[in-house]
Amino acid sequence: MSRILWKHCRTSEHEMVNILIQGQKIISVGSDEPRADEIFDLSGKIVLPGMIDPHVHMRDLGQKDKEDWTSGSRAALAGGVTTVFDMPNTVPATLDPETLELKRKFAEKSDINYKFYLGATEGNLDSLQAILRKNPDDVAGIKVFLAASSSREVITNRETLVAVCRLAREYDRIVCVHTELQECIDIWQASTLEPLAVNHHLLRNRVCAIEGTKICLDIANEIKCKLYIAHVTTEEEIELIRVFKNDNRIYCEVTPHHLLLEHTILEKIGNIGKVNPPLRTERDLAALWQGIEDGTVDTVGSDHAPHLLSEKGKPYQQAPAGFPGLETTLPLLINEFNQNRLDLQQIARLTSGNAARIFDLKEKGRIEPGCSADLSVIDPAAIYRVDPEKFASRARFSPFAGRELYGKVEMTMVNGSIKFRGDGK
Repeated sequence: MSRILWKHCRTSEHEMVNILIQGQKIISVGSDEPRADEIFDLSGKIVLPGMIDPHVHMRDLGQKDKEDWTSGSRAALAGGVTTVFDMPNTVPATLDPETLELKRKFAEKSDINYKFYLGATEGNLDSLQAILRKNPDDVAGIKVFLAASSSREVITNRETLVAVCRLAREYDRIVCVHTELQECIDIWQASTLEPLAVNHHLLRNRVCAIEGTKICLDIANEIKCKLYIAHVTTEEEIELIRVFKNDNRIYCEVTPHHLLLEHTILEKIGNIGKVNPPLRTERDLAALWQGIEDGTVDTVGSDHAPHLLSEKGKPYQQAPAGFPGLETTLPLLINEFNQNRLDLQQIARLTSGNAARIFDLKEKGRIEPGCSADLSVIDPAAIYRVDPEKFASRARFSPFAGRELYGKVEMTMVNGSIKFRGDGK
């Protein structure tokens, strides 16, 4: 069994350390330089646990023209991502044992680790129970959409949401929720506001996310289930979640675009910046950053949502929401590290450590002997220019297009095998 030594690298815990990998595992981490079959001198480079991205839409199946597991996993590797949790709103949606088995078949071509979310609807709790009863290792949790986005599987009935939470508690699974309320969105979209991209944040008004988050927190507190609130966007949501954090069953996620972009960018890029929930205000960005600082925010997810560029060029109401993020998330965070806004320990927690803990991935999210050799190598001094034309993803557009970031992924290892090298070797 070959041995790989990465020497003289920086991690979130060490200024300079040597990492020995054998097979699929990290064997040692320290100052010694043991014998190895292949040695990489990583002086000046940062090694982080491979990103565990808890919010990815890999598409495939009936949407393979947008992305499939081959192109999506290549995009992940280029972005230092080694594990993804795939959302259920595919075509067909992952709602029962048959559609889960179909998705498993298509995911076999992946070059990265993965888990699946099951989608909850108003009428499929028996199907979800049939899956969970078998305690499958590849199921991350149950996903609930309280509003239509790219999903048609929407729950609008409070009693159904309560039942989903009870089912999740019974089988010790997490309920992940997109908390915008459809009935609230319907009211705002029936208003006199013009249906334009620049009004997206008003048409899907902040109050719809705030009220939905409040409902979910109340139910989770009542049922005592594990709740994971996806892509939090508002100051009010952060304040609500902060109250419940000492419970140790309430978790939340932010995305890079909600941390770094305001809704005013849609005046320049139009539907390219259309995403659900929408981009918000400078005050909301500040609140999300404070949530990271005080531990209210647990994870960063890309919400990688590939579409065809031609679809984004349609009129606002027909253009789908979302954009690719697997290749840009980690470089964006490293750029914030270079600007002294994040430290490496925070990045490691937000991109891998907390997700591994929350979703019980026992051998991932840490650089320690015995852990999986899922690792990313980053050159913090290299300039990464966001050029969608060079994306591995089939979605060749980004709201960050043209940005120059300090921090580039140079190498990605999955289960002890180097799957990506930025130098093309």
